[in-house]
Amino acid sequence: MTSLVDSFNGLLWAAKGSFPQHRTFRRMRELAYGFITTWGRRTISRAICAVHHQFQDWSAFYRLFSRSPWEPNDVFQPILEQSVAIAPETGPIAIAMDDTTVKKSSLRIPGVSYARDPMSPKFHPNLILGQRFIQAATIVRPEGLDGPARTIPIRFQPAPPPPKPAKAASEEELKAYRKEKKAQSLTAQGVEVIKDIRKRIDTAGFEKRTVLFAVDGGYCNKTVFRGLPDRVDILGRTRGDITLYLPPTAEQLAGKGRRRKYGDLLPKPEDIRKNDQVEWREAKIWGAGRTHQLKYKLVENVLWRSAARARPLRLIIVAPLGYRRTPKSRKLYRKPAYLITTDLVTPIEILIQAYFDRWEIEVNHRDEKSMFGIGQAQVWSKQAAPRVPQFLVALYAMLLLASLQAYGPRRTDQYQQRSAWYQKRGGRPSITDILALFREELIVEGVAKTPTAPCTPGGRHASRPKAMPKAG
Repeated sequence: MTSLVDSFNGLLWAAKGSFPQHRTFRRMRELAYGFITTWGRRTISRAICAVHHQFQDWSAFYRLFSRSPWEPNDVFQPILEQSVAIAPETGPIAIAMDDTTVKKSSLRIPGVSYARDPMSPKFHPNLILGQRFIQAATIVRPEGLDGPARTIPIRFQPAPPPPKPAKAASEEELKAYRKEKKAQSLTAQGVEVIKDIRKRIDTAGFEKRTVLFAVDGGYCNKTVFRGLPDRVDILGRTRGDITLYLPPTAEQLAGKGRRRKYGDLLPKPEDIRKNDQVEWREAKIWGAGRTHQLKYKLVENVLWRSAARARPLRLIIVAPLGYRRTPKSRKLYRKPAYLITTDLVTPIEILIQAYFDRWEIEVNHRDEKSMFGIGQAQVWSKQAAPRVPQFLVALYAMLLLASLQAYGPRRTDQYQQRSAWYQKRGGRPSITDILALFREELIVEGVAKTPTAPCTPGGRHASRPKAMPKAG
């Protein structure tokens, strides 16, 4: 059986072509093991100390991020190829996409700006300093509907807003800023990420398969719907009060005058949900740790004039799921979901499951910030500031993919035993379990290769090395 370290090392070597020289790749590989095995903050200096290079010249490791000509997206390419290869063969390649903000401490760091704190209460939004990134992750389901999905990050693209001009700026400068702000909006940069991923999937040999991007409401707008490339579909959550139309009928098209693009006005999605004349259907979906029989309504061939123009869409209305906080508490319900998609072929069960699996990218964000410490490295270079978080996310993706390749999706006997208070058995390993197993395998491998000192009859301290001579 292949170990976790061997699978991870294989993914590192697959990314060797991304670096211009072998020595650059060697330093990258040393830093990779240093970032994973170090304790505390994930800084470059701690990673250097973890691989015992603290008594050497540090500058080469810092130049790896600030000067070396390598592309972070090329490092993600072997991750993309191998994660797509283990994705479900039926249906489109499902990819979750979302943005996140990495907290920083100064506006002088390149790419840092003020952003809304997502953890602040709704009635009092707060601001934080941070770097904005767009993350895309392949959704893989190694167990089908018998277990949870995994999202393997394949892109962590910096998406900084344009710098705001000074108060004394001229009207021309303000006009140029507004134009650049629109061109560099979050959704516009998200479309560029979608296009680049489509090209790289074609390069990997999957040009015949369509790609489905599962997004939240922030990317469900006209910029994304009108900018999609070929063989790419979008599945997003929208509001319950959007205006939808039916396609024009033959009678409406036969009339005189300008050719009609839109037919009769449809009720609001919220009104369709409340309408008893539209039948509820059932689908088997995995979510929140178990299988659910949820209800949904489907409206085919709808037109969203303000976003997708005359492109036909599908509207999916998901009924609220019931849950209990404790086994004896009363039953509560979540909010309904209004999904809209450009995919007119894929079965509805697969589409709903893809949107439920999109939640795993939020788990990625939590693990990357809490366990991998993206944003903790103290770098100020224009190239190094976004590169270090991208490199750490690539290592995180390699670990997730290596754990699937080595031991499968389930928690096997190779992982450490869970704590006594943890009642659930089995399940999938967390990133904490994977990190602990990785360190354990490195220690076992290192001890096995370390020669033992021979025993001498001089006593317990006879083999102790002599003290180093003093300088001078």
